[in-house]
Amino acid sequence: MGSAMPSTLVESFELLVLAEQLPPRLETAAVALAQLPALDDEQAWLAAARARLATARTESHARLLDRALRLPELEALKGERGKLLQGAIADEVERLQAGIAYAGGARSPLLDVLFHNLKVPALRKCARGELERFCAELERRLASSYARRMFTGEPYVAVAPTVQALEAAIATWRSVFVDPPLAEPAVAALRDELAAAGRTVELALRQARLLAQAALLPAADLLDAAGLLTAKAKRRGKDDDDSHPLLEQDPPDPLLPTPDERAEIAAVHAPGA
Repeated sequence: MGSAMPSTLVESFELLVLAEQLPPRLETAAVALAQLPALDDEQAWLAAARARLATARTESHARLLDRALRLPELEALKGERGKLLQGAIADEVERLQAGIAYAGGARSPLLDVLFHNLKVPALRKCARGELERFCAELERRLASSYARRMFTGEPYVAVAPTVQALEAAIATWRSVFVDPPLAEPAVAALRDELAAAGRTVELALRQARLLAQAALLPAADLLDAAGLLTAKAKRRGKDDDDSHPLLEQDPPDPLLPTPDERAEIAAVHAPGA
């Protein structure tokens, strides 16, 4: 029996989103599984899942996903994609704060110029208008002559790529909402490109996910007992008996500041600090 191919552009889009999300989740699952005893077969299955997915995912589809939102059929997905891209902005803001603090210390004058009295909303959850106001103000501060001078020399020149990544993340997020409609020939070409990409990843993605589910099925209780699952992960995985929390959550970025480091940065900018 053949595998059912994606039948709509929405399904193709969702398959490509999952293809972007699954590899780092499988990586995290492999690290967690390696800490448990007597699971050699399961580790081999998980390795097979990662290898299978790699055969169909030779490059990122992120740019295609962002462009595809200009299709009228995907209008309803803009809000969800926008929220995901907000997370990328939040990540880059945290990297920027951590990078400046690492290069110049927690009381860095540059950190003060960029973030003092700047109202920082809940970047991953706030409304579009609130995020736009925050981004516009931070961009204004980053464009100041002082900030530009600091990022061209020591000790902050190493942080300049993070500034560029933040600017790119903001521009990508805005493009979801402001890019103009496409002309009909471009619409047809983009539809074909999205559908073809969905067909390319669909079979490998399903196989990789099934292999990973099989590998993690006997390990759920052991991972929980070992403290390797967060409460959020356990909630997200409980709706599907054959799924696993590690396949439903994105792993933490080791380059982002820890909760303690965030508290230290916040304390520096607290009133009276």
